[in-house]
Formats: sequence, structure tokens, C-alpha cells
Amino acid sequence: MHSKASPGILDRLTGSLQTLTGTYSARGCSVNPEFKAIKTYVNNLADKLTSIQSVNFKIYKERLELQVELEDSKRVLHQWSNLEKELSTGILGIASAIDAIAISQQTNLLNDHSSHLSQPLEEYLNYVDAVKEALARRDAIQFAYENSVDESNKKRQEKEEDNQDKVEIANESIKADLERWNVEKVIEMKGILENVANQHVLFYQDSLKAWETALETLKRGSQENSSSH
Repeated sequence: MHSKASPGILDRLTGSLQTLTGTYSARGCSVNPEFKAIKTYVNNLADKLTSIQSVNFKIYKERLELQVELEDSKRVLHQWSNLEKELSTGILGIASAIDAIAISQQTNLLNDHSSHLSQPLEEYLNYVDAVKEALARRDAIQFAYENSVDESNKKRQEKEEDNQDKVEIANESIKADLERWNVEKVIEMKGILENVANQHVLFYQDSLKAWETALETLKRGSQENSSSH
């Protein structure tokens, strides 16, 4: 869904949203309650995405550290098995389990971490910033309309009507874009999180299988040792 070849979220910005995105913001104009609620929602969404991004970074860092520990443990166990011949079967069984877990973690949780979670989160944060700028541009158009009321009587009506048209067009355009984005956002975020969950399920299934195999190896080694004595 978020492969490197697919277009990013920002690439799918509609033309009206890009047009609305500007570099200045309005000051002193009355705030439309509907768009005030949208601003609050967008700011809250940005905060939540930032929190997820922060937690995601910490988990990824811990996974990298665990990967190093798994590789070190595997090496130590192999060295130990050379010193303890009678226990070597069980020790190598544990080493094999750790190796399988390390491979599964690298495959399911580390290799595609960026494309599966980090990159989509970054794209959504960029999209949220674009929405904020679009809302600021809409406010600027609203401000221009309200300010036109103070123009001279000669040009006021013509200017006011022109600005009113711009406000209505801006409002309808951004509302249509946001409604469409909300539908896409729910579907895409659900897909992103489900994919991450599935990768973790695969990892824990592999881990369970590896430890079950190691346990059978330990039992078999114990029985062999008992028989030899």
C-alpha cells in the first residue's frame, strides 16, 4: 500500500487544496465556527500522529538494540557449546531458536519498518501541515472579504461581491477536499496499523515456533544424557 513506487499522500493533494495553500495568514477577521472546529481537529490529529511517531521511533530503536543482543547471545552460546560437549545439543538448540527469532525480527519488523510505518506517518504529518496552510489561506480570503466592507461606497459593492464569491468558492473547495481526505484517512490509517499488527503477529508466531523447537531439542538431549548414564 505504501511501497516506494506508489505516490505519496502529498502527491495526491487536489488542485483546490494546493491553490488554497498560501504563505500569509489573516489577522483580525471573525472565525467561521465550522472551520474553527476543523482547525481544532487538524491540530489534535497532528498531536496524535506526532505521539505515534515518537513511540514508533523508540520501539524501533529498542528493536535494533535487541537485534544486537540476539546476535551476541547466539555467538556466546556457540562458544559455550564447544566447551560443554555434554550440553552442546541443548545449547545449540537454544542458539538456533535465538537465530530464528533474530531472522524473523529483521524480516518482519526491521527491514520494511520505514515504508510500512515511519514514511506513512511522515507523509500524513506533511499533509496536515498543508491543510493548516490551506485553512490559513481560507482565513485570509475571509479577511479580505470582511475588510472590503470598509471600502468606499463607489467600489464597495463590486469588491465585496467579488470577495464573497472567493470566500464561498474557498469554503466549498476546502470542505470537499477535507471530506474526501477524512474518508481516505480512515481507510489508509486502518490499513497501515493492520499491516504493522500483522507483521508483529508473524514475528511472535515465529518466536513461539522457535522456542517450541528449542524445548523439544532440550527434552531430547536430556533423554539422551539419561540413557548414556
